[in-house]
Amino acid sequence: MQNKVKEFNDNMNCHRKPMPTYARLIDIQSELGELVKEYLKGSKYGTKPFVMHEDFELEFGDTLYSMLCLANETGIDAEKTLDRILEKYRKRIEENGTMGSKKE
Repeated sequence: MQNKVKEFNDNMNCHRKPMPTYARLIDIQSELGELVKEYLKGSKYGTKPFVMHEDFELEFGDTLYSMLCLANETGIDAEKTLDRILEKYRKRIEENGTMGSKKE
């Protein structure tokens, strides 16, 4: 996925490349806010169980795209980073019975 995003961005003339990190982070925050809004709509603002709908899926895609752009623009290998995080969570679950950190 990360390479697909890189190739797409390399071939499109849509914004400054690379986007400044602060701007990418603001973009991610904006996309995440739109994803949350679609969750709220799909759960009738928390009054009903969430129902998946197309707009939620599309906003998830926008958020994922922005995260992969950030990875490309900062030199993060998203797959390796995910592997490291999954290993961290696996150890926490084995040691503490939960993925969460012990920080309070």
